[in-house]
Amino acid sequence: MKLRPKRGRNQQGLCFVSTNLFDSTTNAFQLSCKSNSVISDVRASPKVPKDVIILDARVFDQLACCEEDEVELIPEKSEIPVCTEIHLGVVSRRGLDNHTVAQAISKRIDDFQEHFDGLILGVGQEISLPELGVSLVIKSMSPVEPKRNAARIDWKRLIKIHLKAIESKPSNLCFIVEVSAATQIKDVQVDAAEDAHITRHQGILESLESLEERLQPKQIEKFAGFIFSDKLVPFITFDSQTGEETQITNLHSASLIGSFRVFLEGTINEFSQKPSNPGLALNQGLDTASLLNEANGLVTIVVFFSSGVYSAGQNPVKITRQAMTNKSVKILCISVGENSATDIMEAVAKEGNGFVIQLDSVQKTSSIADAITEIANNSG
Repeated sequence: MKLRPKRGRNQQGLCFVSTNLFDSTTNAFQLSCKSNSVISDVRASPKVPKDVIILDARVFDQLACCEEDEVELIPEKSEIPVCTEIHLGVVSRRGLDNHTVAQAISKRIDDFQEHFDGLILGVGQEISLPELGVSLVIKSMSPVEPKRNAARIDWKRLIKIHLKAIESKPSNLCFIVEVSAATQIKDVQVDAAEDAHITRHQGILESLESLEERLQPKQIEKFAGFIFSDKLVPFITFDSQTGEETQITNLHSASLIGSFRVFLEGTINEFSQKPSNPGLALNQGLDTASLLNEANGLVTIVVFFSSGVYSAGQNPVKITRQAMTNKSVKILCISVGENSATDIMEAVAKEGNGFVIQLDSVQKTSSIADAITEIANNSG
């Protein structure tokens, strides 16, 4: 069932549909819009048109939808329990010290009732409060529905609320992104119910948009980016002091990731029929990544977006093993597509002291920023 969304007000977590769809009782549904998904209570009302769903304002914002979109409703079969204990991670979106912000929130915690009361939340979900410049991440809840790892928030029944600042060690970031013919394959899922897919290229663009939204500028000190097919093309910016071209940039703003996304998007016509040489890309890209580390001593995280297939050049696993010698670099492999060569990507990640995420669904795009934070925080 798909309906047109309309933003309501704070409705205690309730969303409303027409009584033509079901009776007036309240039922839990999974609501999905594009790459976003939440669980919410839905109740029927005779005042709602049959093709519309009136979303609680907070649910509307979590889905990041607009009134021209469609929201898909799938009934929840499991009973969602009421949470009595919740652990929240605190992140400042204004560059403030997370510990200071957490302490300030703890003194005014009841002011946050309006942002939580009545919602159904899942572990790992992020509640963004742009008017306060803060994001709150659900680290754990008790009790939870085990399959969904979700629980209802009834503020008056919450016994314990724990707040902790999320630590984010700084690192350098290097993108190495495939743009070859293999990225035109449509096997990144956007809609499970209708078996709808987008191309790997589009999935990468969605991932970069998510990274721009979720990464804090203070997390990343220096940045470099490359695209590759059978050749490697660097992302060029300009030094703010000299005006000269440079491949290495201080990441003063997350908008630089947006600029790289635009650069990538503009290459589709030129490289969409080309073979892929990930070995070449990793060999040269890892050399640049090492230069970032030498510039400031921070670990460099290489985010390697690829199908894993090499239709040109040498085996990328062997190349990575050779190129990683004495480098303070970690490789986060994003194996793009349901049918991507995950075995090769897993082997590259192993040689690169990192791990792999299979991007077979757009819903996984948000996990990439979390993985970057995890690698940085676990680096010496």
